[in-house]
Amino acid sequence: MAARKIMILGAIGVGKTSLANRLAFGRFETSYKATIGVDIYTTTAALPGGAKPMPLVLWDTDGDFGLSIFRTVYLKGASGALIVADVTRPASLDQMAALISGFREALPGRPCAAVLNKSDLVVDESGGAASGPPPDLLARARGADVVALASARTGHGVTGLFAELAATIERRSL
Repeated sequence: MAARKIMILGAIGVGKTSLANRLAFGRFETSYKATIGVDIYTTTAALPGGAKPMPLVLWDTDGDFGLSIFRTVYLKGASGALIVADVTRPASLDQMAALISGFREALPGRPCAAVLNKSDLVVDESGGAASGPPPDLLARARGADVVALASARTGHGVTGLFAELAATIERRSL
């Protein structure tokens, strides 16, 4: 099975690199190092039904690109995208919505996942960790094929969201 290229898009500091590190290496780095340009990671994602895992090439992009990413060659050959927001920063949610729309326009038919990262910093009314995306966050993620809460720090939801995106790519034969 050929490796599939997955773009990781989002504002500066939302945790794009941390999500890539968590999936590719199973770790979380506590020190922050901004991505300059693009960093590339290779890993696999599980597919349903015991199928052979899908090889992935993750393109972790610089958050400074914003919507200009759609005017670069970086998107060429992408099978899908992970579009990341920080649930504690409302402005990053607005940028996520714009990136979903831009991705849909640039690569119609390619799946994208809206990832609401840093879920470990969000608590529900009872004081426990939130178990699902709040409705207002879901509204901003409209247009994504997959919407997930995740925490690169704890690992919660990371493997599942990549697996769900990979399964969508496989179903669409991309």
